[in-house]
Amino acid sequence: MLFIYACVAGCDTVTVEPLGGPTLCLADYQQCVDPILQAAINGPSGGPLTCSAGGCHDVDTGSGGGFEVYPDPNPADPDFDTQILANFISAKAFANLITPADSKLLLEPLQGVFAISGTHTGGDIFPDTNDACYVAMHDWISNGVGARDDPGCGVCTPPDVSTCGF
Repeated sequence: MLFIYACVAGCDTVTVEPLGGPTLCLADYQQCVDPILQAAINGPSGGPLTCSAGGCHDVDTGSGGGFEVYPDPNPADPDFDTQILANFISAKAFANLITPADSKLLLEPLQGVFAISGTHTGGDIFPDTNDACYVAMHDWISNGVGARDDPGCGVCTPPDVSTCGF
Protein backbone atom coordinates (compact mmCIF):
# COMPACT_ATOMS: atom_id res chain seq x y z
CA MET A 1 0.00 0.00 0.00
CA LEU A 2 2.89 2.36 0.72
CA PHE A 3 4.13 1.91 -2.86
CA ILE A 4 0.77 2.96 -4.29
CA TYR A 5 0.60 5.96 -1.97
CA ALA A 6 4.15 7.03 -2.92
CA CYS A 7 3.37 6.89 -6.61
CA VAL A 8 0.07 8.72 -6.27
CA ALA A 9 1.84 11.39 -4.23
CA GLY A 10 4.09 12.07 -7.22
CA CYS A 11 7.23 10.28 -6.11
CA ASP A 12 9.73 10.12 -8.97
CA THR A 13 11.92 7.40 -7.46
CA VAL A 14 10.88 4.10 -5.97
CA THR A 15 13.53 2.01 -4.23
CA VAL A 16 12.98 -1.72 -4.22
CA GLU A 17 14.91 -3.65 -1.62
CA PRO A 18 15.78 -7.26 -2.48
CA LEU A 19 14.44 -9.99 -0.22
CA GLY A 20 17.85 -11.66 0.01
CA GLY A 21 19.46 -14.64 -1.62
CA PRO A 22 21.51 -14.76 -4.78
CA THR A 23 20.93 -12.56 -7.78
CA LEU A 24 22.77 -12.10 -11.06
CA CYS A 25 25.58 -9.74 -11.98
CA LEU A 26 24.61 -6.72 -14.08
CA ALA A 27 28.19 -6.09 -15.31
CA ASP A 28 28.55 -9.68 -16.52
CA TYR A 29 25.14 -9.47 -18.19
CA GLN A 30 26.20 -6.31 -20.00
CA GLN A 31 29.59 -7.71 -21.03
CA CYS A 32 28.69 -11.31 -21.88
CA VAL A 33 24.95 -11.92 -22.21
CA ASP A 34 23.43 -8.83 -23.84
CA PRO A 35 25.88 -9.08 -26.78
CA ILE A 36 24.54 -12.61 -27.41
CA LEU A 37 20.96 -11.36 -27.46
CA GLN A 38 21.96 -8.62 -29.91
CA ALA A 39 24.15 -10.79 -32.19
CA ALA A 40 23.20 -12.36 -35.49
CA ILE A 41 23.68 -16.07 -34.74
CA ASN A 42 23.54 -18.72 -37.45
CA GLY A 43 20.37 -20.75 -37.23
CA PRO A 44 19.99 -24.36 -38.39
CA SER A 45 19.10 -23.26 -41.91
CA GLY A 46 22.26 -21.13 -42.09
CA GLY A 47 20.48 -17.77 -41.89
CA PRO A 48 21.23 -15.37 -39.05
CA LEU A 49 18.82 -15.13 -36.13
CA THR A 50 18.81 -12.18 -33.71
CA CYS A 51 16.91 -12.36 -30.42
CA SER A 52 16.37 -8.60 -30.26
CA ALA A 53 15.01 -8.36 -33.81
CA GLY A 54 11.60 -6.89 -34.56
CA GLY A 55 9.02 -9.66 -34.54
CA CYS A 56 11.07 -11.62 -32.00
CA HIS A 57 11.99 -10.15 -28.61
CA ASP A 58 12.27 -6.45 -29.53
CA VAL A 59 10.66 -4.45 -26.72
CA ASP A 60 8.65 -2.35 -29.19
CA THR A 61 7.67 -4.77 -31.97
CA GLY A 62 8.44 -8.22 -30.60
CA SER A 63 6.00 -11.04 -30.28
CA GLY A 64 8.22 -13.25 -28.12
CA GLY A 65 6.09 -13.54 -25.03
CA GLY A 66 7.23 -11.90 -21.81
CA PHE A 67 10.91 -11.88 -22.73
CA GLU A 68 11.63 -8.50 -24.32
CA VAL A 69 14.86 -6.59 -24.84
CA TYR A 70 15.84 -3.23 -26.23
CA PRO A 71 17.73 -3.80 -29.47
CA ASP A 72 21.33 -2.59 -29.61
CA PRO A 73 21.57 -0.39 -26.51
CA ASN A 74 24.13 2.32 -27.28
CA PRO A 75 26.35 3.63 -24.44
CA ALA A 76 26.19 7.09 -26.06
CA ASP A 77 22.38 7.10 -25.77
CA PRO A 78 21.08 8.93 -22.66
CA ASP A 79 18.65 6.03 -22.15
CA PHE A 80 21.42 3.40 -22.21
CA ASP A 81 21.44 2.67 -18.46
CA THR A 82 17.67 2.27 -18.42
CA GLN A 83 17.69 0.04 -21.51
CA ILE A 84 20.50 -2.24 -20.33
CA LEU A 85 18.89 -2.55 -16.88
CA ALA A 86 15.53 -3.42 -18.49
CA ASN A 87 17.26 -6.06 -20.65
CA PHE A 88 19.01 -7.45 -17.55
CA ILE A 89 15.74 -7.67 -15.60
CA SER A 90 13.98 -9.35 -18.52
CA ALA A 91 16.75 -11.96 -18.90
CA LYS A 92 16.97 -12.49 -15.14
CA ALA A 93 13.23 -13.25 -15.03
CA PHE A 94 13.88 -16.29 -17.25
CA ALA A 95 16.87 -17.55 -15.25
CA ASN A 96 16.67 -20.37 -12.72
CA LEU A 97 19.30 -19.60 -10.09
CA ILE A 98 18.72 -22.92 -8.30
CA THR A 99 19.16 -25.13 -11.39
CA PRO A 100 20.71 -22.96 -14.12
CA ALA A 101 20.35 -25.63 -16.84
CA ASP A 102 16.58 -25.50 -16.26
CA SER A 103 16.45 -21.78 -17.06
CA LYS A 104 13.85 -20.93 -19.68
CA LEU A 105 16.43 -18.49 -21.11
CA LEU A 106 18.57 -21.52 -21.99
CA LEU A 107 15.93 -24.17 -22.70
CA GLU A 108 13.74 -22.28 -25.19
CA PRO A 109 16.46 -21.73 -27.83
CA LEU A 110 18.17 -25.14 -27.29
CA GLN A 111 17.79 -27.61 -30.15
CA GLY A 112 15.52 -30.56 -29.41
CA VAL A 113 14.08 -29.17 -26.18
CA PHE A 114 10.39 -28.89 -25.58
CA ALA A 115 10.28 -26.32 -22.77
CA ILE A 116 7.45 -25.61 -20.36
CA SER A 117 5.66 -23.37 -22.83
CA GLY A 118 6.48 -25.46 -25.89
CA THR A 119 9.14 -24.98 -28.50
CA HIS A 120 10.89 -21.69 -29.27
CA THR A 121 8.87 -19.98 -31.98
CA GLY A 122 12.07 -18.37 -33.27
CA GLY A 123 13.59 -21.78 -33.86
CA ASP A 124 16.66 -23.45 -32.47
CA ILE A 125 19.54 -21.10 -31.69
CA PHE A 126 21.92 -23.32 -29.73
CA PRO A 127 22.72 -26.71 -31.30
CA ASP A 128 23.75 -28.15 -27.91
CA THR A 129 24.94 -27.25 -24.41
CA ASN A 130 28.54 -26.91 -25.65
CA ASP A 131 27.68 -23.89 -27.80
CA ALA A 132 29.87 -20.95 -26.72
CA CYS A 133 26.89 -18.61 -26.28
CA TYR A 134 24.90 -21.22 -24.35
CA VAL A 135 27.93 -21.76 -22.07
CA ALA A 136 28.38 -18.00 -21.49
CA MET A 137 24.72 -17.57 -20.55
CA HIS A 138 24.80 -20.69 -18.35
CA ASP A 139 27.93 -19.41 -16.59
CA TRP A 140 26.26 -16.02 -15.96
CA ILE A 141 23.27 -17.74 -14.36
CA SER A 142 25.49 -20.16 -12.39
CA ASN A 143 27.58 -17.37 -10.89
CA GLY A 144 24.93 -15.97 -8.59
CA VAL A 145 26.11 -13.02 -6.48
CA GLY A 146 24.83 -11.24 -3.40
CA ALA A 147 23.87 -8.06 -5.28
CA ARG A 148 23.71 -7.13 -8.96
CA ASP A 149 26.73 -4.82 -8.46
CA ASP A 150 28.62 -7.26 -6.21
CA PRO A 151 32.45 -7.01 -6.13
CA GLY A 152 32.48 -10.56 -7.58
CA CYS A 153 30.98 -9.20 -10.79
CA GLY A 154 32.90 -8.59 -13.96
CA VAL A 155 34.48 -12.02 -14.19
CA CYS A 156 32.91 -13.28 -17.40
CA THR A 157 34.75 -13.72 -20.68
CA PRO A 158 32.59 -12.73 -23.66
CA PRO A 159 32.15 -15.49 -26.20
CA ASP A 160 33.08 -15.06 -29.84
CA VAL A 161 29.50 -14.86 -31.09
CA SER A 162 30.63 -15.75 -34.60
CA THR A 163 31.23 -19.29 -33.29
CA CYS A 164 27.73 -19.58 -31.82
CA GLY A 165 24.81 -21.37 -33.37
CA PHE A 166 24.92 -23.77 -36.25
